[in-house]
Amino acid sequence: MSIRYHLILRLLIATTLLVGGSAWFGYKDVKHETKELFDAQLARSARLLLSLVQADAGKINLSSIQKHLDENQLRPPDQHDVDNHDENYEELTTGHIYETKLGFQIWDKEGNLMLKSSNLPIAPFNKLAVNNLVNRDLDSNNQAPGFSKINFQGSTWRTFSLLSKNQGYLCITAERIDVRNDLISKIFSDLLILFIILVPALSLTMWFTINRGLSPLHKLAAQINYRGAEKLDSISELNLPSEIKTISAALNQLLGRLKSALTQEKRITSDAAHELRTPLAAVKLHAELAQSATHKDDSKKSIDQVLRGIDRTAHLVDQLLALARLEPEDFSATLKPQDLSQLIIEESALLTPLAEQKHINLSFCDSPKMIVNADETAMRLLIRNLVSNAISYTQPKGCVKISLYEQFSRTYISVEDNGPGIPESEQDRIFERFYRIENHETPGCGIGLSIVRRVVELHKASIKLETPQSGKGLIVTVGF
Repeated sequence: MSIRYHLILRLLIATTLLVGGSAWFGYKDVKHETKELFDAQLARSARLLLSLVQADAGKINLSSIQKHLDENQLRPPDQHDVDNHDENYEELTTGHIYETKLGFQIWDKEGNLMLKSSNLPIAPFNKLAVNNLVNRDLDSNNQAPGFSKINFQGSTWRTFSLLSKNQGYLCITAERIDVRNDLISKIFSDLLILFIILVPALSLTMWFTINRGLSPLHKLAAQINYRGAEKLDSISELNLPSEIKTISAALNQLLGRLKSALTQEKRITSDAAHELRTPLAAVKLHAELAQSATHKDDSKKSIDQVLRGIDRTAHLVDQLLALARLEPEDFSATLKPQDLSQLIIEESALLTPLAEQKHINLSFCDSPKMIVNADETAMRLLIRNLVSNAISYTQPKGCVKISLYEQFSRTYISVEDNGPGIPESEQDRIFERFYRIENHETPGCGIGLSIVRRVVELHKASIKLETPQSGKGLIVTVGF
């Protein structure tokens, strides 16, 4: 399921529940308040009628009032108009159809009906209340004053019985329940129609709003689709929302790492192709000479050259692979405490045969245990390349000295030789890939110090080239 449909479905469910719940609670509240309002009108009408009767008792003939009431009674429309709820049925009379659903009775203490509305019978509408009035059973619990419900002519009526203060008259006001039910039903139907209209309207609004809100994602996807192996430029963050900018920033970081990795891969591949071309051509040439040689000595010399070329090519491949391994995505995750003394001893032992072959004095003044946070493989490459370079460029019967010491809260590895050294004018370029100083007869591929520099950069260390006080040779110092 897409994010769009997921959001719309969740919001639609939430909206339906909230709007439906609000409508339901609103209906319940309106129903309660409507009943309270109609009950209040019944009570108020009873008090008003009872007060008028008490005020006029003995002054006027109540029967004449009843006569006028009968004369001015509401004439309801035909039942057909009422059932079909004709919009003009209210105009068919001089009042309102609901008047036929409202009524009252007034009784005196003798049990005589004094006044009544035309729609109520002459019999007591609330017999219990009238009987209590006539029998003076005013303290009885069966007196039934106040509100009650009466079934009359197939309809349920809500009544209110009120006894005058002098207990001489009883007023009964009545109202058919369907009056208030009609009002409640009307309000409920209006709320239901509003709900039916509101939910689709909100759904459409949410649809367009979410589509509009997700448009930056479509723009971002278009920018990503435009990228390729040859085009890994950063994604533009112009006019992007802050939430999308976090994604674009992460993608830009990823694109940067990919671009760097691809650049590194291309560089190593092109460098390897360039550097391997010469030794492989030389190997092929010497192999052809060995094949065509007529003398055994010439054949042996050519085969020796083939073996040297193979060794040089193998060394070059090893160095290139070592250089490629120094490009991890998260180098800091590989850092662990390393004992530099132990690493120097182990790597020096591996290079001892090379030093003995040239009768070079390879020395390491053993030092106390010194721990640095480093990558073991990278540190071995650094030590191996520094020491092997020193041995390679030192003349026979020379010396190579390895030192390990601490100074100003930093740990230093120093490799000193008494070879030809490096001129100051060349020291800035010596760390470039495949760069070699001219007129150096020592075989090599010019990658050793590039590997050293990369290890130094990954460990955020420092490297310095110096000339010994004797003026001959080179001192390479790396500080952690």
